[in-house]
Amino acid sequence: MPTVTVNGVGIHHEIHGEGPPLLLISGLGANSAAWAGVLPRLAATHRVITLDNRGTGRSAVPPGPYPVDTMADDVAALLEHLGPGPVAAVGWSMGGSILQSLLVRRPELLSRAVLLNAFPSYTPVQHAWLDCGLALRRAGVDPVAIALHGLPWGFTGAALADHDLAAAQAGLVAQDPYPTSRAGFEAQAAGLRVYDSRAGLGSARTPTLVLTGAEDVLTPVAQSVEMAALLPDATLQVLPRGGHGMIVEYPEPTLAAITAFLAAPAGVPA
Repeated sequence: MPTVTVNGVGIHHEIHGEGPPLLLISGLGANSAAWAGVLPRLAATHRVITLDNRGTGRSAVPPGPYPVDTMADDVAALLEHLGPGPVAAVGWSMGGSILQSLLVRRPELLSRAVLLNAFPSYTPVQHAWLDCGLALRRAGVDPVAIALHGLPWGFTGAALADHDLAAAQAGLVAQDPYPTSRAGFEAQAAGLRVYDSRAGLGSARTPTLVLTGAEDVLTPVAQSVEMAALLPDATLQVLPRGGHGMIVEYPEPTLAAITAFLAAPAGVPA
């Protein structure tokens, strides 16, 4: 699949399936493989566009920091290059921050938006979580150990109590053929932690689903409530099960919520 130079940076992207265009935007340090578990389902009904944000996967790793608006400009330039017309988009975690930037600054590129386990700005707890992750990477700790250490922030107790399942999930990082470098992670992190969408969300007019899980401790429900209150055309949906990684741990209800929203007629909330 191609890598194209947009916004002055080589951005790798892939397209799967046929149908209405749907863009998937990954989170901090994650490449497009983050969507592998749900991609076949979505590609059965949509022309799915995935990309590696700058600093990850097969995209370039220019010097940082990477402001969220700059990463959103990468996405906008890629969409203009591909020319699919307005797209529906799902942004997960940091991908939700990138999508919020597009909602505010480039709404003409979007038909619908899903903010999945997203947030408007960092809290002190999120800053401390990120500081710990950065310290482990700078200390050269094994990536699988880092992933295990981070699992409680992404998965529920039901998954963590099964140590074989937890170990297998963390072990996936060792199988990534395009692991994120420390430089790429730090450059994304530096831009993400200072991003604050709240002042601009009131100007967004794209129909938006703010979707989260009741068990998300990394980006808690209160942050989704805050975004939904600021967005003029937002639907808030809180699933009873699922944490920050609910698209991985609970894919069926998460996909059901996303696809129902995308399929709803214009002007009709899901």
